[in-house]
Amino acid sequence: MAYITTTQLSARLGSTLYARLTDRVNGASADSAVAQQIVDEAEGVANSYLSRRYATPIDLTAHPELAGTLEARMLDLAESIAWRSSPFVTDVPDRIRFLFEDAERWLERVASGRLNLPADSPPASRTAEDDGPRFEAGGRAFTGDELDGL
Repeated sequence: MAYITTTQLSARLGSTLYARLTDRVNGASADSAVAQQIVDEAEGVANSYLSRRYATPIDLTAHPELAGTLEARMLDLAESIAWRSSPFVTDVPDRIRFLFEDAERWLERVASGRLNLPADSPPASRTAEDDGPRFEAGGRAFTGDELDGL
């Protein structure tokens, strides 16, 4: 299930910029196949974070309240990917870099559990142990070398 479509990406960028960022030959006419690759890459990035806590892709049919939140973050990622992957762009604008970094920070907070998805009921979790207690053992007090000869 897709979080965003190429039509949404086109609407976000506007037709002229959409054509410039998706056409890999001369930057003049939109290429829907390239746009789909950009959308797929953005969703792959998002799912790599979300999959730490949730079954991905998030089912927006079961959780329609998440559609707007995920759409905004996916469009931020996709716009940045479009700018960075275009052969006709030499410098990505600071605004686009900020949007990408902000989306990544948001996804990292969700993945680490510091931020929960604003769902009416939580999306399916990856494992039952995701929110369980954690334990890390400290270093050994005595190693085999230290006990040699005792």
